[in-house]
Amino acid sequence: MKGWVKAKQAAKYAGVSERTVRKWLKAGLKFSQLPSGTVLIRYEWVDDFLASYESEENVLHDLVNEVCNDLAI
Repeated sequence: MKGWVKAKQAAKYAGVSERTVRKWLKAGLKFSQLPSGTVLIRYEWVDDFLASYESEENVLHDLVNEVCNDLAI
């Protein structure tokens, strides 16, 4: 998708709450702020922000196995 949206629409796009998007803005999600104070976000910036948290599946799989092994009696 291309274009600009407000936090509410960005949240719907990402499948999270508007509150979460506002936390992401504080955590580094890029945005533009108009003189009126309106905050606008590009869809691609949401994608880029989320992509920065990608992890390799094998890393997660190994971590889960390690935790499960530690819990085994």
